[in-house]
Amino acid sequence: MGQPSAIETPTSAVKAGREGSAVRISALAWLACAAFYYPFFWLSTSLIWSAPALARVALLGEHLQGFSLTAFGASAASAPPLQSPTSIHGWSGRAPFSIVINILIVIAAAVLVPWLGKRARVLAGLALAVLADVALANGARRLFELHRLSPATIISSFVFFAALCFGLQWMLSGMTEVERGREALKGAGGVRGFLTRFGSLSVGFVLLPVLPWAWLSWVRGFELWIFALMLMAPAALAAIVASVRPAARAAEPQRLGWRAPALGVVLVALLAAGVHAGQAALTRARAASTRAAMAAYPKVSPDAPYPKDFFQKGLSVSAEGWGGYESESARQMLQALRRDGVNSIALVPYGFEPRGRPEVRLNAGAGSWESDEGIQEMSRVAHALGMKVMLKPGVWVGGGGYAGELEFDSAAERAEWFKSYGRFVEHYARLARRVHADLFSVGGEFVKLTPYEAEWRKLIARARELYPGPLVYAANFGGEFESVEFWDALDYIGLQEYYPLPNDLNADAIERKVEAVQQKYQRPVIFTEVGFASGEHANRAPWEDGRGAPALDLQARCYEAIFKTFYDRPWFEGMYWWKVGTNGFGGPDDTSLTPWGKPAMQVVKQWYTRGER
Repeated sequence: MGQPSAIETPTSAVKAGREGSAVRISALAWLACAAFYYPFFWLSTSLIWSAPALARVALLGEHLQGFSLTAFGASAASAPPLQSPTSIHGWSGRAPFSIVINILIVIAAAVLVPWLGKRARVLAGLALAVLADVALANGARRLFELHRLSPATIISSFVFFAALCFGLQWMLSGMTEVERGREALKGAGGVRGFLTRFGSLSVGFVLLPVLPWAWLSWVRGFELWIFALMLMAPAALAAIVASVRPAARAAEPQRLGWRAPALGVVLVALLAAGVHAGQAALTRARAASTRAAMAAYPKVSPDAPYPKDFFQKGLSVSAEGWGGYESESARQMLQALRRDGVNSIALVPYGFEPRGRPEVRLNAGAGSWESDEGIQEMSRVAHALGMKVMLKPGVWVGGGGYAGELEFDSAAERAEWFKSYGRFVEHYARLARRVHADLFSVGGEFVKLTPYEAEWRKLIARARELYPGPLVYAANFGGEFESVEFWDALDYIGLQEYYPLPNDLNADAIERKVEAVQQKYQRPVIFTEVGFASGEHANRAPWEDGRGAPALDLQARCYEAIFKTFYDRPWFEGMYWWKVGTNGFGGPDDTSLTPWGKPAMQVVKQWYTRGER
């Protein structure tokens, strides 16, 4: 019997060489995916975040609010023409339109991948998978914000998930070719084959979001791991689905060498440089546009008086959408509110507190929606329109918490927090004086920290040294409001009025609680916030934003109940309804707390323009 030929039975050396080549090519495939992930991610977010707004401008006649470039991607914002807030208009139908545009983008990408990506299946599949994953995460974010599913959301989720699975299958088909020395990826079945395919996708796709998010967290100071998880969770599920069956082998040889990872690295560098240059150019253009617009509004004299007794027909104006307080839509919003009788606005910039750390960080620099410059501009416009301004800084707690959760076990930590928060208040007290705010809030809703009366009295005294106008504290409804002991150190008693209303909407019991505090301290009362969502059972949980089916009439009747109960009380000096956004978000399909574009805004106008108080 003759010896087997080298062609029929490869020697161990040949096998080892092929296995080594497969390992090398596998490493190249991973490096290429890692290098291209961020450019693909940036392009995907730019498409998902920008295309719907640009399509609304082109097809629906909306106006472009702005365009921005960030490390996360490019984004555009548009809005319907700003009308009177007492008309039923606004953002109805916008979400389904945006979803349709994003579905079309993902479907188009899925069609193009087999056509354009035949010779580089791994990268082509990666591009489609990243786009579909970003679209899924964007839908999850909207679901988190709106707290309700819609048919459009459900349908789009299926489409995006199917495209994600298709993209991962396309990646596997490319890996099958480049790893031809590995039996597991050459159509191998069983548990071993599944685990090998799933492992390849996990390393080559599922875990890759960690890279850009870790870089952004380290270099830029972002703490946004939740978004990385929103990308990784559906990716892991899709990887399981895509790995169940072996991928089809590519019909054409795949071109994947050292050039691919090198090109990805070059693209990352060019993208970073381009974003930086683009941001600088956009900043210069916006500054020039803002200077031109603000020339029409006179500055407030620093010697103007600070009246401490005025009735506040107010609304809270939050910085939302592109540009925040510095946007043209924000200036238009103030003009619309003034026409409907609003004579006071609350501007609400937020600081940030990392969870578990006694530290309050400012978020007032250039680029922030709530920048000091934007607050100066909004105050200037409001004063030019004859409106008062309350500056009411707040604090968000990392991980989605709020100020009422803050509590420190040790006296040292608590002292450190009051020291840090004191610097935060000093910053905004100086800003309140600079913009001539008519009222300044030293804090709000620190439910577990207001019992430390001495610390608050010291903080209030320091605020008075820096700001000569009237001061208020915005106490949370219930136990905090009824137990604060430093009201006598302030000019107003401030209440975040979210007491539940019974089904008959009778607010007499709430009035008795409020009047009891007022009689004890002999200070006028204002509602630093008051509001109701336009969803079901809003009277029972006024603080819950956007839950249940739309209930516009219930929201309007709750507004009417508060007006009737408190508006004419001699010790009551006004309220700030929560809230309208600078982007004009609202409308009859929206269930959030905003009255904008809903019957509740008609109630506000009727009371604010009736000629009394």
